[in-house]
Parts: sequence; structure tokens; C-alpha cells
Amino acid sequence: MTNSWSWTAMQTIQLYVEGMRCPRCVREATARLRDLPGVATLTADRDTGQITVTGEVSAADLLDALAGSSFTASVRPRG
Repeated sequence: MTNSWSWTAMQTIQLYVEGMRCPRCVREATARLRDLPGVATLTADRDTGQITVTGEVSAADLLDALAGSSFTASVRPRG
């Protein structure tokens, strides 16, 4: 028997979003991420430009969601 689904473990991913410095920018960046399938929680800090996402979502999906916006995003290394 073959399963047609894939399983992704719950994880926390930290993104650095260059240019996310005002309330409007935070709303725009988080709006692109919050409705992605697998996103459980999302917090943004405009002072550091950081967005923390927890859920069953990949970093690639998060970066793809921000592609084409006015922001440049990168994954912050763990540690």
C-alpha cells in the first residue's frame, strides 16, 4: 500500500525580512504568510525585522510566499 500524502513535522522557522520596519510593512509581510497551509503561529518584530513561524510548513514555502513582494527574506540559522 502506498500513501499519497507526505508528513511534515512541526517546526519553528525564523526569517529575517529586510525592509519590514513599519506597521504597514509588518501587515503586508505577515498577510502573505499567515494563510499558508501548515502555518500554526506567526509573530513579527519590526524592530529586528524578524518573523517567527511555527507549524508544518517548509522554509522554502515561506520564502516563496514573500517572493515578488517589496521584501527580501532569508532564513535565520538556528542557534
